Amino acid sequence: MGVTKRVAYARELVTAGHRPAVVARVLQISRQATYPVPRPRRAPDAARRPPVDEVERAIVEVAEQNPTDGYRIVTAWVQRKLGRAVNRKRVLRVMRERKLIQRRTREPHRRRPGFFKVERPGQLWHLDMTSIWVAEHGWVYLNAVIDCCTREIVGWELSLRCRAVEAIAVIQTAVSEQGILPGTLTLGTDNGSAFTARATRLVLSGLGVAHRRGGYRDPESQAFIESWFRYLKERCVWRHEFETLDQAREVIAAYIDHYHHRPHSRLNYRTPSEVRQTQDNDAQDQLQKLAA
Repeated sequence: MGVTKRVAYARELVTAGHRPAVVARVLQISRQATYPVPRPRRAPDAARRPPVDEVERAIVEVAEQNPTDGYRIVTAWVQRKLGRAVNRKRVLRVMRERKLIQRRTREPHRRRPGFFKVERPGQLWHLDMTSIWVAEHGWVYLNAVIDCCTREIVGWELSLRCRAVEAIAVIQTAVSEQGILPGTLTLGTDNGSAFTARATRLVLSGLGVAHRRGGYRDPESQAFIESWFRYLKERCVWRHEFETLDQAREVIAAYIDHYHHRPHSRLNYRTPSEVRQTQDNDAQDQLQKLAA
C-alpha cells in the first residue's frame, strides 16, 4: 500500500474513532498525517453584500445598466451621476469584487496603412455597412457614416438591400444635412462593391468629396466605424430580437441618440455632442476675430 493510500486509510480510521497515535504507528506514517486537512474558510461573497455608501451604490447601478462597458467608462458615468470626482481604482475594485467586468482577448496589433490627421468636424468620415437580423425580412443592412473628429453618426439608413443606391442615399443625405462644402471632406470606405461602384464614385465627384479607400482585408483602415458597429451590436442589436423593420429602425435610432450623449474614451470622456458644441463655438470665435 502506497503512502497516499495509507494516509487516506488512516484518516478514515481516525474519523471512525481510533486513536491517532496507534493508527500512525501501525501504518508507519506520522501522526500529523492522520488528521484531516482543514478547509480554508471562504471569504464572504462581495457580490451579495449591499453597497456600503452612495459611491459604491452608483458604481453598481451604472455597471449593471451598462454591462459591456469597462471600468474607465463606468468611472466617467459615475462622476457625471454624482457630480464629483471618483477614484478610478475604487471603481475597478468594486467591479472586480462584484464580478461586473467582462474579460476580452486582445487582438494582435496590425499596422494601419497611411496617416490622416483630423483637426475639425466634416474633414474625414468613415462609411461602412453591416447586417442585422430582422424576423420579418431576414438579414437587413445598415449603412452608417461616422465623423472621425466628433465621433458623431452623421448619417445612417437600415434597408432591405445593400446596393450602391442605398450607399449613395446615405452619403447625399449626410452631406446635405451637415452642410459640407465641396473640397472640404474626405470619405473613407473599404473596397465593397457598393462603395467602389461607378455610380458611387460619380456622386462623390459631383459633391466634391474625396474618396479614400482602405486596404484589402484590413478593417483597421476603417477603425472608427468598425469600432462603432462592434459596440452597436454588443449594446443594442444582440440585446433585442427585432420582429419588424420599423421596430429595428426605432431601436437603433434611440441607441444613436443615446450614443451622442454618452462619454467616449477617445474624446477624453466627453460626449460626441459636447465635442461638436466645442468645435462649433471655436469656429464662431475664429470668425468673429477675423471679422473684427
